[in-house]
Amino acid sequence: VWASGDRTETGRIAWLIAEAVEISTPLTRKIAELSRLLLWVILALAGLTFLIGLARGEPAVDMFLASVALAVGAIPEGLPAAVTIVLAIGVSRMAKRRAIIRKLPAVETLGGTTVICSDKTGTLTQNAMTVQYLAAGGLVYELTGSGYDPAGVLRLGDRPVSQTAVADLIPLLEAGVLCNDARLFQAEGHWHIEGDPTEAALLVAAEKAGLNTVALANAYPRLDSIPFESARQIMATLHRRPLESSSILYVKGSVESVLNRCNSQLGEGQTQQPLNPEAILQEVNTFAAAGLRVLAFARIDGLTQEEMTHEDMAKGLTFLGLQAMIDPPRPEVKAAIACCHRAGIRVKMITGDHMGTAVAIAEQIGLQDPRHGSIKAIEGRALETMSDEALQALVEEISVFARVAPEQKLRLVTSLQAMGNVVAMTGDGVNDAPALHQDNIGIAMGVTGTDVSKEAAA
Repeated sequence: VWASGDRTETGRIAWLIAEAVEISTPLTRKIAELSRLLLWVILALAGLTFLIGLARGEPAVDMFLASVALAVGAIPEGLPAAVTIVLAIGVSRMAKRRAIIRKLPAVETLGGTTVICSDKTGTLTQNAMTVQYLAAGGLVYELTGSGYDPAGVLRLGDRPVSQTAVADLIPLLEAGVLCNDARLFQAEGHWHIEGDPTEAALLVAAEKAGLNTVALANAYPRLDSIPFESARQIMATLHRRPLESSSILYVKGSVESVLNRCNSQLGEGQTQQPLNPEAILQEVNTFAAAGLRVLAFARIDGLTQEEMTHEDMAKGLTFLGLQAMIDPPRPEVKAAIACCHRAGIRVKMITGDHMGTAVAIAEQIGLQDPRHGSIKAIEGRALETMSDEALQALVEEISVFARVAPEQKLRLVTSLQAMGNVVAMTGDGVNDAPALHQDNIGIAMGVTGTDVSKEAAA
């Protein structure tokens, strides 16, 4: 146990939500201004009536009662009811468009929005990681299809590859299936997952290539495992070989962490070859430039043990290959962003993802600022040392904010508001909740959103 309660990451986010200032909407501000104006006008008229009555010789008590009656009669008691009815009609219209309004003034705020800050994963994208490329045996294969439906075609260059001719890919695909804690299943005609979307993508890739993932997991029973740790950037599992007394250890993780533990690699025809890290890193850079997330896989075969430690996978691994995946954009997002630009609303992506991935997705969905036609991006670490004044001068020009922490999302929203913008924030995760609560109107994803983000949103 590292921390508990308020000292955990979740507790820290809860504090950020609690400390966020409740921002009044344009409608509530206008009604407050109107109320103040009416107050002074009514008081002035009541006072004037009282003084005129006294000047005409009327009794002071009668004129006081008349002035009070005038003040009470002049107050527009029907205004709150009329405003509520108008907003309720807006809520009804929004419900027909499958949007649930939790706070009545949010209906009017939508019409005044000037900037939309959007999370990427699960909001602009499907949060359904899809393996697009497999690199093994010196070749790069492409997998078609998207989402968790295991329907797709394996291609080498511009020609399809039969499932029986992928022997070089088998060790890589097996590693993705066995070194995995996710589950893929079909219910009500749709494919669903239990577990991490990245691990689920590995199962889908294996199914597309012709492997039966359930049968494979049963044939190689797991003996031991070391869960993924951010400090080491790897996960490892130990399996019993079918019909043998030996065991096999599989490792998956970041390219750098896996390569540091390898001294050989599988080449064409599954032959053991000396490790060539330069060629592997070149492939990784090519994938990263296309906005793909890359996982590396390795193994040690012929073991006799039934338990493992970190020392067992410190050295001597055989590199199996790479799987490059992407979280594809939602099909409707590009048209929605174009519609916002036509309406004069600027859209900004604020994400915790890698800069290259974020920019690649931004280009695919047309996030270019219509004023200068380019995508300007910045990382969260560059914001840490920036003053509030410098950030306000910069925030208007940037379209993509990558590697951003929850506190920085909150700060970006506050900076945009300080520039006079009406800010809408869309998101689905726990880390989006502080910004959803702080901005003028928070919008949570209904189907994929977390309960925390829905409670923080309007």
